[in-house]
Amino acid sequence: MSWWGKLVGGAFGFMLGGPLGALLGVALGHNFDKGLRALPDEAAFSAGDRERVQTAFFTATFVVMGRVAKADGRVSPAEIRMAEAVMAEMALDPAMRKTAIGLFDQGKSVDFDLDAVLEQFRRECHGRSTLIGMFVEIQLQAAYADGRLVAAEDALLR
Repeated sequence: MSWWGKLVGGAFGFMLGGPLGALLGVALGHNFDKGLRALPDEAAFSAGDRERVQTAFFTATFVVMGRVAKADGRVSPAEIRMAEAVMAEMALDPAMRKTAIGLFDQGKSVDFDLDAVLEQFRRECHGRSTLIGMFVEIQLQAAYADGRLVAAEDALLR
């Protein structure tokens, strides 16, 4: 999965800034990929640990995206397209796509425990700033998917 960061970063960059944005996005995505590989004490992390990090990133990305989309009270078609674009850029198979949609829907729920998911993501990413940066970038793009940032989305992101 070392190409996910470059692919997602390039696509988001292109959506926001055209070809120049794509270049910047690929560079950021490369740092994301590098962050996944360059774990502190790399020898202490097995493939299972890397998989847990990727799972925590995947889960947090889609549930928080659902929460951000619902923050203003309504999920717009543009916000749904944004989530679908992320799924497409991640080249999710049908089962993973169904899982991502389920996570997005969980995030929209009023009784969803956002703090618990974010805490798990924080623990699993072990302070890797490139991973956290990619996550935040995706959430910002989700917030701006409908062309505006409302106060509720701003408060949630903060």
